[in-house]
Amino acid sequence: MTKPQTIKETFDFLVQHALEKTFFSAQSLAEKAEWNLAETEENIIYQLSDLIEAKGKQYLAKPEILRVRLSDFKELLHQKKRLFTDYILEVSPSILIYEFFMPLSREDRLREALDNLFYRDTIEQRVQEIGLAQIRAGLNLSADYSDEKIRQLVFDFMESTIGGYSIYLVNGRYRADQLASRAEVVNRPFAYGPYIVDETTAIVRFILPVETDAGKFAHGNILEPATVSLDTQKRSKLVRWLFLNFFAEALIRVVQNEDEIWLLESGMRSAFYRWIKRED
Repeated sequence: MTKPQTIKETFDFLVQHALEKTFFSAQSLAEKAEWNLAETEENIIYQLSDLIEAKGKQYLAKPEILRVRLSDFKELLHQKKRLFTDYILEVSPSILIYEFFMPLSREDRLREALDNLFYRDTIEQRVQEIGLAQIRAGLNLSADYSDEKIRQLVFDFMESTIGGYSIYLVNGRYRADQLASRAEVVNRPFAYGPYIVDETTAIVRFILPVETDAGKFAHGNILEPATVSLDTQKRSKLVRWLFLNFFAEALIRVVQNEDEIWLLESGMRSAFYRWIKRED
């Protein structure tokens, strides 16, 4: 195993060459790292390819090494893995963003309701609650869609479109009664409760890709990128219906005795949803 001091000297050697943009030989790196020549050439190919590039029989330290910490370099040599991960960029030019504004008083129930929709059995329960006939009508599915195919469509939507959510908290104040003057508020009976209320709100955000720049859309599969056979606007309506009926309606059931529940939609369109408490 390479000594810690030797690793630091090797790292400094590469950083210096990157700063000066100068060439070095495999032999000079071998002497600095205390490797034999064959071992050095193998390490350049399999471990240091993110940091060193060949220029004929000479080598250059890539400028990326200037963003690498010594601790990362040590881990790279010890664990024999690449330092940088290769990614494939996928762009979703059409997305739907939903943000729930939920009272934090029942955060435990809120998280429970959210997490339940990541399990197949609880999704199946939601299918039963909505009813296959209503799902068929809501998604405008043809008669040849069997009950099992509808269930699988919902499962695929949950698995491929909604992989998670994020929650952040905001502090705010709101007016809890009809607009009144300061004098009226001061003189009103105590039983009316506070006029201005402080509240912490949990905002639950979902980002749903509607269309991506990869692949082709297969008719009937709302999880694939759209083409002329089913345009993006129609696809977004399907995604919107599934989200509102499987997530939104499930979430508002955990909130008790709130005057209003808000949902903000952005992305492909802007919309503001309000569930208002029905007065008996």
